[in-house]
Amino acid sequence: MSALDKQRRKKLQAVVDRDYAYRSYYDDDIEVKGTGRCGFGVYAARQFQPGELVFEVTGQLINKKHYEGSEYVMDLHEDWYLEPSTPGAFMNHSCSPNCELVQLTDFSLGVVAICNIEAETEITFDYAWEAFDWNPKCQCGARNCRGWVVAQEEVKKMKRLAKGRKNKPR
Repeated sequence: MSALDKQRRKKLQAVVDRDYAYRSYYDDDIEVKGTGRCGFGVYAARQFQPGELVFEVTGQLINKKHYEGSEYVMDLHEDWYLEPSTPGAFMNHSCSPNCELVQLTDFSLGVVAICNIEAETEITFDYAWEAFDWNPKCQCGARNCRGWVVAQEEVKKMKRLAKGRKNKPR
């Protein structure tokens, strides 16, 4: 058996999404749907007020000693990561987020609105990642976009890393 090429994988993933709905989620408050620019996202199904809990992020707890991480993993505790389940796995980054993450319990995080969020608005938070050469360019579209998915204090470091990337022979 050979590995799937990108085109075939994309076609088959569309079948999985349509027929099995692994990436879909809906309740009276939020829903997961396509963003049109960066895969899937979590959207408000109703209005949220500042300080209101939007939803609880739960998932698999993973010891930091034995895990390299993924593009979805969230920092839960000094010893633990949280690999979120749907819908939390589909929250996107924004340099101008409308939510923040707070620790609700020993095993879960809460997504809390930091401003008024109207229905049909994408729910976002600032990933605030440390700068590494693998950080992706940001696609949030905010007026204050930092250009990369990194914390504000990591922008200078990221610029140096990005400049180094351009100067490396391929």
